[in-house]
Amino acid sequence: MKLSTYAIIVTILAIGFGLAFLFVPEKVAEFYGGNLNGSGIIAARYFGSANVFIGLIYWSYSGVSPAAKSWPKLLLYSLFYDLLQLGITLASVLNKEGNSMGWSSVALFGLLAIASLYYMGQCSKARAQV
Repeated sequence: MKLSTYAIIVTILAIGFGLAFLFVPEKVAEFYGGNLNGSGIIAARYFGSANVFIGLIYWSYSGVSPAAKSWPKLLLYSLFYDLLQLGITLASVLNKEGNSMGWSSVALFGLLAIASLYYMGQCSKARAQV
């Protein structure tokens, strides 16, 4: 898969989750077996706005060459974010907070972390060919 395709996939995922957390955080929390109070709704909306921001960044990169110097940094920061989210989500699932849907987020963040590592290598190869 091309890096531009990966960027579009991350865009769709990030903006999709972001909009859900922005506009219907209570429903998203229920889907994962949780309940939100007033401050939880605000925190969920902050998370949603951050996801929309990540989606917009990836969208802006969808046409950037893999040989560009900025790609490895974006992928490194994404790897850091995905590993943090993976750890947080895995800890909550193992502590039986929420329901089994949490495993889908564990898998998603794990796959995104692996993809970031893979594409960091692809960027290095592309820069070597220039």
